[in-house]
Amino acid sequence: MTENKEKFPVSLESARHHFEKKEYKNAKLMYFQALNFAGDRETRAIIWAEMSWVYYYEKDFQKAIEAAENVLLQDNDYKVPEDIYRVQGYSYLSLGSQSLAERYLQLSLEKNSTEEKQQYVKYELGKLYFTKGQYDLAYPYFNEILKFFQEVNPEYSSSVLFYLGFINYYLNNLVKSREYFTQILSNKTSAQREASAKVGLAFLEFREKNYLNVISLCEEILVRDENFFDKESVGFLTAASYYYLSRKDIFCAFYSQMKEAYPKGRYNNELDKLNASCV
Repeated sequence: MTENKEKFPVSLESARHHFEKKEYKNAKLMYFQALNFAGDRETRAIIWAEMSWVYYYEKDFQKAIEAAENVLLQDNDYKVPEDIYRVQGYSYLSLGSQSLAERYLQLSLEKNSTEEKQQYVKYELGKLYFTKGQYDLAYPYFNEILKFFQEVNPEYSSSVLFYLGFINYYLNNLVKSREYFTQILSNKTSAQREASAKVGLAFLEFREKNYLNVISLCEEILVRDENFFDKESVGFLTAASYYYLSRKDIFCAFYSQMKEAYPKGRYNNELDKLNASCV
């Protein structure tokens, strides 16, 4: 027993050292060694908690969930349960299990909603609701965390502004939507973020039938970010704008490209209707 007590802190310190250096394979080996030397259930719970993040960063999300479950099996009164629910929520998000992700992220916030780490939970929960099209549920989270990220993480704040811009767009608050997208452009941010703001503005200009502005914005998007994450929307907005400008020759060229690039695309119905009227 004395030998174990002596070896335990050495193993745990080594595991944490490897974890900090992102040497996850070595970290796991040392964490398992520390488990063998651990003297009580509360200590084993701490080890499992730290291992859950090792698995998460290795992208072994199912094992991250299982490790987190082991924490509460070892210690029902674990002192920071929000961390356990957080890693489970993030892991379920990565596995595409939205309902379980929502459940565990909410549990994490129920335990602690004020600390800095928990603002990132609100961000992920807002994204989840946005993805599901539940804009009324997504809005309060993004609205709440905007000031925090503006102060501590400019890259995240640009992302929050992007989501707020589109939430207001889908909720038909078009003036507010434009304010958020414009704010991204007024900040010192990456070319990728600038492109994302311009696609929001392109949607607004399209709704207002300012088709020349739409085409110009779409061209700027691809100049700013040639690997833009939503080229399908850029292609649709450009094609449809040329159609409404009565440049159906250019529209037809875009239509063919879109059908080839996105045979099961999100805009196929709209494009087909426009193309049918060209005949």
